[in-house]
Amino acid sequence: MKKRQYEFLGLVSLAVLAFVFGSFISGDIGGSDSQSASLNYQGHVCVYKNGELVECSHNLLYSNGKNITRDLLGVGLSAPVLNISLCNATAECEVPVAAGSESYSALVGCGLSNVQGTYNTISAYPGNWTITKTFTSTCDAVNINSTRLTNGTGSIFAGNTFTLVTLQTNDQLTINWSLMIS
Repeated sequence: MKKRQYEFLGLVSLAVLAFVFGSFISGDIGGSDSQSASLNYQGHVCVYKNGELVECSHNLLYSNGKNITRDLLGVGLSAPVLNISLCNATAECEVPVAAGSESYSALVGCGLSNVQGTYNTISAYPGNWTITKTFTSTCDAVNINSTRLTNGTGSIFAGNTFTLVTLQTNDQLTINWSLMIS
């Protein structure tokens, strides 16, 4: 009976770990500084001897592990998270929510379409990186107040709203995503 309790505890621990990791990967990042949560890593290691739980405790994410995660998200082969899109505020751009279910009308054309940004590692700080893109408008009166970061297949990673910006022809808008795994 005791063995089954420990097995159940182990399964619950794995489920919690999968949920935490899934939340991390899904980009649970809010729309502004007051709503934003940094990327975090949380993990546990459970040790069993002959099926009996010895101990469960938190593990440590090494600086190298932060960099591995950074590199997989930014330069990995399986659809890295590098694409920046802008939202057409005239059509409606709501404040981002963790589920990604907010209204978001990505701009197409006018030099403002979804495009891959430039990836830069910040080597002095493990797990830190930026993705930046400068857009140049080819249209007048384009209203923008939101951006998203996505991977190559269009899966959303993070979203942000900002003060409404109206672009005219030849106006430039630079979006700089700074990300960190703590």
